[in-house]
Amino acid sequence: MDRTRFTILFCVTVLLVQSYMCSSADAAILNINSDQYALLAFKTHISYDPHNVLTNNWSASTSVCSWIGITCGSRHHRVTALNLSYLSLVGIIPPHMGNLSFLSRLSIQNNSFHGSMPNEMAGLYRLQILALNFNKFSGEIPSWMGLLSKLQYFLLRGNSFTGTIPPSLSNISSLKIIDLRYNELPGSIPSSIFNISNLQEIHLTYNKLSGPIPPITFNISSLKIINLKFNNLSGHLPSNIVLPNLQSLLIGGNGLSGKIPNSFSNASPLIELELAYNLLSGLIPKALGNLKLLELLNLAGNNLTIETPKSWFYSSLANLKYLRILDLSENPLNGILPGSVGNLSTSLQQFSLGDCNIKGTIPRDISNLSNLTLLNLTNNELVGSIPNTLGRFNMLEGLYLQGNKLEGPIPPDLCYLERLVELHLGSNELSEPIPACFDNLTSLRVLHLAFNKLTSTVPLNLWTLTYMLEVNLSSNFLDGSLSLDIGNMKVLIILDLSGNKLSGDIPITIGGLTDLVNLSLADNRLEGSIPESFGGLVSLEFLDLSKNNLFGEIPKSLEALSHLKYLNVSFNRLRGKIPVRGPFVNFSTTSFLSNDGLCGAPRLQVPPCKEGVSRPKKSAAAHILKYALPTIGLTMLVVALILVWKRSQKRNVKIPMEENSLPLATWRRISQQELLHATELFSANNLLGKGSFGSVYQGTLSDGMIVAIKVFDLKVEGAFKSFDTECEVLRNIRHRNLVKIISTCSNMDFKSFVLEYMPNGNLEKWLYSQDRCLSVLQRLNIMIDVASALEYLHQGYSTPIVHCDLKPSNVLLDEDMVAHVADFGIAKMLGDGDSMMRTMTLATIGYMAPEYGSEGIVSTRGDVYSYGILLMETFTRKKPTDDMFFGEMSLKRWVEESSPLLVTKVVDAYLLRSERDYASMQNCMSSIMGLALQCCAELHEQRINAKSILITLNKIKLKFLQDTQGRS
Repeated sequence: MDRTRFTILFCVTVLLVQSYMCSSADAAILNINSDQYALLAFKTHISYDPHNVLTNNWSASTSVCSWIGITCGSRHHRVTALNLSYLSLVGIIPPHMGNLSFLSRLSIQNNSFHGSMPNEMAGLYRLQILALNFNKFSGEIPSWMGLLSKLQYFLLRGNSFTGTIPPSLSNISSLKIIDLRYNELPGSIPSSIFNISNLQEIHLTYNKLSGPIPPITFNISSLKIINLKFNNLSGHLPSNIVLPNLQSLLIGGNGLSGKIPNSFSNASPLIELELAYNLLSGLIPKALGNLKLLELLNLAGNNLTIETPKSWFYSSLANLKYLRILDLSENPLNGILPGSVGNLSTSLQQFSLGDCNIKGTIPRDISNLSNLTLLNLTNNELVGSIPNTLGRFNMLEGLYLQGNKLEGPIPPDLCYLERLVELHLGSNELSEPIPACFDNLTSLRVLHLAFNKLTSTVPLNLWTLTYMLEVNLSSNFLDGSLSLDIGNMKVLIILDLSGNKLSGDIPITIGGLTDLVNLSLADNRLEGSIPESFGGLVSLEFLDLSKNNLFGEIPKSLEALSHLKYLNVSFNRLRGKIPVRGPFVNFSTTSFLSNDGLCGAPRLQVPPCKEGVSRPKKSAAAHILKYALPTIGLTMLVVALILVWKRSQKRNVKIPMEENSLPLATWRRISQQELLHATELFSANNLLGKGSFGSVYQGTLSDGMIVAIKVFDLKVEGAFKSFDTECEVLRNIRHRNLVKIISTCSNMDFKSFVLEYMPNGNLEKWLYSQDRCLSVLQRLNIMIDVASALEYLHQGYSTPIVHCDLKPSNVLLDEDMVAHVADFGIAKMLGDGDSMMRTMTLATIGYMAPEYGSEGIVSTRGDVYSYGILLMETFTRKKPTDDMFFGEMSLKRWVEESSPLLVTKVVDAYLLRSERDYASMQNCMSSIMGLALQCCAELHEQRINAKSILITLNKIKLKFLQDTQGRS
């Protein structure tokens, strides 16, 4: 009986367990279907998906856990993470998102989502990371955010949120980082926020916050970063500050008043202290010298001063051994700059005391600060000469001494500053000629020497600095004529030579400076006419040629200058009709004063033009030729075509493949002997570089033409195939951004290409040489050129061509810094309709796509991956094979983990120092790194194509130009 009862009980138990398991499985299926339904609803609210990521991948026929951007839990198979950052999506967040009840991470950064966040999202109680940075969300930050009890990272930076910061955030005890920068938040900072026990960082920069900083801020033990810059905060800093673990206190750009408390000395872990541009007054506390770990001290733009004697102040700061940036500019420090300033930390990189009422001379011992990259003593009352010891600053990139009373010559020792990017010596009393050795300053981009007493001529070798952006030599006593070499400065933006004694004609070569925005040659003794070539100054906005001896007509070519906003040709001897189209519609009489021979519209207060006077009648012969010449020319063309056709009928000799790789009009036959002579027997002195299959030499042909000669080392396995491949690829492709082949020389023992010579070498040398540097725009232009070449190879030719080895050494730069993609030795031509193929040929480590390295799969998207790595390298100045990248850390991951909040941490430091508009730079770099990451998606089908790269990069460039010009 007991056995029977046990059997029955066991069977019932089994049935109950099976029933429970079936119902649990059904529930799991129901739940995952609920997630799928919510995400499909989200997809329908995306109005723009430029890369078709969701369109091609999110399908009801596949498991939601396999969708791009989705992560599911390993145990319950519910959606736990949604990451769609950097995809340029446009849309709104629908209420259905609140059904993703297992979601712990939501990241849709750097898109264009707009509208508000639905209340249903309050049900995402497992959410730990909410990253909505750089979208277009608006309205108030919902108070229900306080219900997200597990939230740790609250990232809403770069949106358009309005309304006050909800106090309900203080209910989230797990919060570690609050980032609400770059919004439009008004009102006060809720003091309750600073009661969050785990809060480590709070970023509220660039909002409209007002009122005092809550005192409780300074008593939180977990806080490491307080960033409240550029708001409307007021009141005093608390007198008794306790900052036990604070590393960064950034509250510049507000309206804070009162004194800097001595209690700051208690903040021993402090690394960054920025109180700049407030209304602070009183003495700078000597106790700041106790902050032993301090790296940044920025007190600029206040009303602070120091006691007398002054030397103790600099002595106390000498205790800060890690100090990198010291900025006390725009404070009434008064007094002199003592020799003890040379005892400051040798770690110091930026030292700024501009507008501080400092008198006396510049101490020679300041040169002890051997690691300075920036020295700013602008607008003080410094006298005496510029110490020649400044030539010892081997790392100096910016020297700002303008607006003082310095006298004597410009010391030639400054020519030793090989890294100098900006030199500002204007508004002093400097005399004698400009040093002829300035051509040694190959990194120089900005030269301002205006309002001095400089004499003699402009040194001819100054114009050899072909990468200068700004040259201002105005208001001196310079004489002589201007060299035609001025036209070599192809990237020049500002040229001001006004207020001197320059004579002769205006060089016509200036018309080739297509990036020039501001040109002033006013108040000189220039003669001749305004060059017709000025019509080529397509970027020009400001043109002043007044107060010279110019004659002739105003060129009609200036009508094409659509950006020209200011024109002044007054007080010359110009004549003829004033142009009427283009920018001339907006110019007034003040642009043309005191030119007795000008005529035009009555509104310009000049005489009306007499029609037909300036144009002599055409002769009868000219009238006949007008009709006869086209007829004669057409007849000759027909005859020539007939002769060519007959000749081709008689000729049945096939042109060899190598010679057929260029049109006959440009092909030239070159022998091996001539190549030996051109390179001095392939001398090492002519070696330009080495590759996997041979070497490249510079050579001069018999007619004087300088070329690059690529000689294949036929002992290397694969060299023959590489030569044939490159012949096959280069035989017909033509594009501005591809290297041009002039000829080949081929026999069984010798194979070579004769290529167009690129005088500026390759991108790798520009990125890593100590004496070269590239601006943001130059790097953008180069990468746009490479993208243009890539688009042509992938989509602009009848057969898609995959380069397979895109890297800096294969990007060559011509005399105008136009980029040309080179080295097609391992390129692949995809067959008709083929999107990919397999190969055993390996590309360069670090640049090849994952599917190329592991499986040998070649596709155009592999080139896109390489391009993404190249884009990162160009703006970070880090090779993918750098020693810092080992184990799981790579260049891609380094950029990925630092973007977008800390994108400037990975950008080449030179760019951050050289670009004065930090916000524009930051936005530009975020967009560039976002694009690079899109190129480097792990799966090739997730990567964008070359055409989209080109469109996006041009948009980034345009936005950067608009931002920098708008803030200038």
